[in-house]
Formats: sequence, C-alpha cells, structure tokens
Amino acid sequence: MNVKTVYDRLNNDKVVGMYYKILTEIFKGTLSDVMFNEVDLLEEIAAKRGFYLSYYRFREHLNRPSQLIILIRFH
Repeated sequence: MNVKTVYDRLNNDKVVGMYYKILTEIFKGTLSDVMFNEVDLLEEIAAKRGFYLSYYRFREHLNRPSQLIILIRFH
C-alpha cells in the first residue's frame, strides 16, 4: 500500500525548505522532538525523488543559538 502525504505534493525546493524550517523550529524549541518524525518523512520523500537530505547542527557557546547546515546529495 502506497500512502500519500501532504509532502508528496510539494516540489523539491519546498521539500528542502520544509526540512530546514522544521529542523530550525525543533532546535529553537518551538516544536517538540516528536517532529523528527516529519523530518524522517521528508528524508524518505527526497530519497524517492533521487536526492538525499541530511543535516549537521553545531553550537559554539551555550548562550548562542545553534547553527544548522543542510546537506543535499544528488545521485
């Protein structure tokens, strides 16, 4: 059974944009860690389309916000 999600309707640019937005909101504390399920879903959709999403998060100091780098690989 092939289950469609709302993300399946997005073009590739918007998939990457949603991926970035959800991750930044999680790390800011606006969204809960449960939203990592949505991140996984977006990674799966990207993989079906032939590109792969991953991220790297780092913090320089505890009082500064974290920085997020989105990595996109194409095959």
